[in-house]
Amino acid sequence: MARLLFSDSFVEDLSRVQSQRVYRRIVSLVSYLGDMPEMGSPDIPAAARRRYGNGARKLVASPFDVLYVYDAEHDEVHVDGLVHQRAL
Repeated sequence: MARLLFSDSFVEDLSRVQSQRVYRRIVSLVSYLGDMPEMGSPDIPAAARRRYGNGARKLVASPFDVLYVYDAEHDEVHVDGLVHQRAL
């Protein structure tokens, strides 16, 4: 099981989500990353790739995307961003 690591900016952005339904969906999806770290799509916009790196992946939790990087060598998932889909 991969270790989940959360950036301060992700935690801060998550705390600002006003809808409890969306908040729970985000938390639920992220919890799967420990067992399935490559489940997210590598198809992300160029701007997000520049910000989060070439190995970045996304999970869709409308209206947000969770951006993360899986470090297979260390078996760690770095959950780095929560971005509104309109911002990408």
